[in-house]
Amino acid sequence: MIGSLIEEFLNYLKNVKNTSDNTVLSYKRDLLRFADFLGYRGIKSVLDITEDCVFDYESSLRDENFSAATITRHNAALKSFFRYLLENGNIDDNPAEKLKSPKIQKKDIRILSTVEIENLLSQDFGDDAKGKRDRAILELMYATGLKTSEITGLKLENVDLGLGCLRLEFGKKRERVRLVPYGKKAKEALNAYLLKSRIELLAGAEDEGTLFLNCSGMPMSRQGLWKIIKTYVKKAGIRDDITPFTLRHSFAVHLVDNGADVNALQELMGYSKSNTASRYIRKSRKNTDPYEWARIRN
Repeated sequence: MIGSLIEEFLNYLKNVKNTSDNTVLSYKRDLLRFADFLGYRGIKSVLDITEDCVFDYESSLRDENFSAATITRHNAALKSFFRYLLENGNIDDNPAEKLKSPKIQKKDIRILSTVEIENLLSQDFGDDAKGKRDRAILELMYATGLKTSEITGLKLENVDLGLGCLRLEFGKKRERVRLVPYGKKAKEALNAYLLKSRIELLAGAEDEGTLFLNCSGMPMSRQGLWKIIKTYVKKAGIRDDITPFTLRHSFAVHLVDNGADVNALQELMGYSKSNTASRYIRKSRKNTDPYEWARIRN
């Protein structure tokens, strides 16, 4: 019974709430783990889940040394799940109502220096299709500040080589367009990749129009992107654990350091909350058009 309700809830998130695939996947993983926890205790019905049971589950996560961020995610999944059950009449009381997440200690954002960026992007990527693809990916990530999901989700139709920008649709009905310029070096890397390398990687596989492909001709996955970054970060002699978010943050800080207006940066990076981009300000400076960034790495 619990398993079927979890599947029903996940379908609701995906088909009614239009929740992102990544969130649905995370909730599924967390809720199935909770279901296993209940199974070991012989609990088979949601009507038998008590507040103490929910708190015991959270305690088990702490005992296994899960991070505060991971526990917070688990709690969010539980709260959302039980809220759904309550609203649909499956339960009479919400056992997760009083569940509170631990405070997450915010870490300083790791920013790559301009020297580290140069070492990362000027290294030998190789002259084969994979190397040209990898160079295009890293150049584009640093030139645009796109998130992992945005990079892996890029389609050929999103790329305007003539104007040197990406056209990204957004909004609930994808009725709005966000223009993201990417500059000369990223354009050169993209041209080199699209000229021949993408066709080589496709290797007869069905072409779905995805921009970046893996070596099997399939769309690049998030895990594949992370692996690429880790490989070239190590080759560049950068010892810290660098992620796609590091490149996004570095793009933003370097942009602001060069005088970009934070409000315009907000739009460029696709932030919906006002002043989210203000965290990238390290000192007061003049305000200029952030779209000039597309001409900085020429």
